[in-house]
Amino acid sequence: MRYIYCIIVIIFIGCGEVNTSKTKGDALFEAGEFEQAVSEYSELLATDPENTAFLYNRGRSYEELGIFNKAIADFEKIVKVDPRHVNAFLSLSKIAYEQKKYSKALIHAGAAVKQNENSAKAHFLSARAAHQLGYADQAMEFYNNAISIDKSYGEAYLYRGALKVGKNRFKSACEDFRRARSLNTDGADNAIGDYCS
Repeated sequence: MRYIYCIIVIIFIGCGEVNTSKTKGDALFEAGEFEQAVSEYSELLATDPENTAFLYNRGRSYEELGIFNKAIADFEKIVKVDPRHVNAFLSLSKIAYEQKKYSKALIHAGAAVKQNENSAKAHFLSARAAHQLGYADQAMEFYNNAISIDKSYGEAYLYRGALKVGKNRFKSACEDFRRARSLNTDGADNAIGDYCS
């Protein structure tokens, strides 16, 4: 029976001991106690150093603490152990974007898209990085993909609208800004005020 379970599980996360119960670190993370969460995950990793769930959660804790070099180290270790770990690629992309390393952000987001073409977030992060790099057509394609996958992705509408403004497509941009506003997206009201009279 365990063999059949592993076949099912390996499709999503890989085989091995599957532990779906929450750890103390998980509870600490959810409570915003990120330093304590790091300690808990580090203890768990001392005996299971390649556990991608613990590495990812510790990396996210470091990210919340603003300790990006350690977060990156955890996420990079994950993708070495499991090159199909979409969330690790997304986290690497997000950090690179925030550090204004847009080419690196695009590479990591692209790796996430390659592993999961149905990830709206992966397409959105690809779009944001491409947008910052001035790859307007590529950015538009990624924004369109994100919206096609998730019609309620307000930020994708907002930034697609901004890209359209850059192409002097104001009517279409305003439609995106209004859609973003209907989804309660921060910044949509300002965009409408600036571009849609």
